[in-house]
Amino acid sequence: MKRALLNLKLLWGHLTGRAIFESSYYRESKLSRLTNLFAHTDVDGWRGMKVLEVGAGLGHLGDVFEQLGFDVTSTDGRPEYVGRMKARGRLSFVLDLDETGVDEVGDFDLVLAFGVLYHLRDPERFIRSCGKKAKVLLLETLVADSPEATCPRVAESRGWRGKDQALHAYGCRPSPRWVEETCSRAGFDIVRDISSPVGNWVIGRFDWEPRGTGEWKRDGVNLRKMWICERRSPGSDPERTP
Repeated sequence: MKRALLNLKLLWGHLTGRAIFESSYYRESKLSRLTNLFAHTDVDGWRGMKVLEVGAGLGHLGDVFEQLGFDVTSTDGRPEYVGRMKARGRLSFVLDLDETGVDEVGDFDLVLAFGVLYHLRDPERFIRSCGKKAKVLLLETLVADSPEATCPRVAESRGWRGKDQALHAYGCRPSPRWVEETCSRAGFDIVRDISSPVGNWVIGRFDWEPRGTGEWKRDGVNLRKMWICERRSPGSDPERTP
């Protein structure tokens, strides 16, 4: 019932011309996820860093970092969303993360990647590209409940319901272990899981109980994880084994 009501709200928003990122549950997810992030770190330690927001949608998460005084550039794979961001003055450009690495588009110290990893058909390429230049990767994603290091490819929604889904029809469902091992191999010395119930919202849960079922949704709610990944120095080896 909860999911059916959500789909009706999204359909109504679509028919009235509103972007999916303007829905009430997206606003709730923005607030809860950022509250969880800021509850587990001191952003003053990142002062002076250039921020790249990927999979930004309308750039609402980047807005908060901009308000905190950071130099923020926002990207999305869909030109219509980039156009919306540019119209309100945000420095932004179109970036297809399945085709281009973040290291190829500029020198950014901090990559903000909330809700985008599981929409990629090649998530390892993305994480490796972050590790080449970025000092910090803030990573939040839907995950599969598996103790193994797995990352199966899955088909995602198309059409109007796919406006926040994979650009190329296929995404992935990584396990937490896969994410952590991949981030370590990419050169991040610290991969800290900061998932907590503070980040929960109506269809996203961080404090789920591991059961090893391989599922990524339980009782209609997506299973999520959030990490802060950091490099101690530019000399960290991106090829090492964790």
